[in-house]
Amino acid sequence: MELAVNELPRYKRWPFKFFNKGLYPGIYSVLALGYIGIPSNIQEMVRHQLPIEWRTWALNYWNLDQWFTALFITALIGAIWGGIGSQLTSSFLNKIYRRVKEENEQLKEKNSSTAINCYELFSHYIYNNYFAKFSLTSNERLSLYKLDMDLFLCVGRYSENELYRQKPNRLYPRNVGCIETVWKTGKVEHVIPFDSETEFDKWKKYNIENFGFGDSVLNNMKMRSRAFLGFRIQNSQKQTIAVLIFESTQASGLKFSKLNTAMTQRELQNISHLLESLNSHMPSLQSASLEGF
Repeated sequence: MELAVNELPRYKRWPFKFFNKGLYPGIYSVLALGYIGIPSNIQEMVRHQLPIEWRTWALNYWNLDQWFTALFITALIGAIWGGIGSQLTSSFLNKIYRRVKEENEQLKEKNSSTAINCYELFSHYIYNNYFAKFSLTSNERLSLYKLDMDLFLCVGRYSENELYRQKPNRLYPRNVGCIETVWKTGKVEHVIPFDSETEFDKWKKYNIENFGFGDSVLNNMKMRSRAFLGFRIQNSQKQTIAVLIFESTQASGLKFSKLNTAMTQRELQNISHLLESLNSHMPSLQSASLEGF
């Protein structure tokens, strides 16, 4: 409590410390009022326990009635002092309790939202380092997928198009789409020859035959991309931990040569280090499985 008291402004701290020492005045008040309340013969017996020199000096200074009056007044002051101190301490402790409880609730809230914070962090990271740098448009999207128990979870995404940038609520199988090629070979660079706007049936058939998508998945896709560029991200043990996918709804939307030159091994290692450092703060299918989910 001393630390909390020291945080108070000086004009509040010193009065609080003064009244907080009301324990001894409170004890004195109880003893003094108790003495005043006992029968006179017992009072006299108690007084006779004092040395005769003290009693002589006291009666020469004040008479007995004056001493009783002084004793009563000081006892009353002690009772008030002790009462105020007790009330201030109780009020202060309640205030500390409420503050600690509120801070605890805030920490719980913050802890429960760590996955969302990580998603926002990675989304900002890929925007600042790649999307803005390469002047990509609302026709393009950049997504970072983390591998977890043979499934890919989107942990960061950005597009100028609000529809394309929405956080997905599903997991991506490792053996479907361009993610599979990236996972196997380390890279994908591909352009679909059909436009989904004008040749949707041909675009859909191409995706089914070449990327293993299901018909219903393609029908419900929000972003029907034509161009893809993906990079595999490995840790220091050469284990695949994530993939980074550039995609565009336009056949010429991605400048492959420019992107390939910029996305060096060092750049991919930076993403790997960031993923590993924040791994404990991200949702894990393996952890959920161990807990029975």
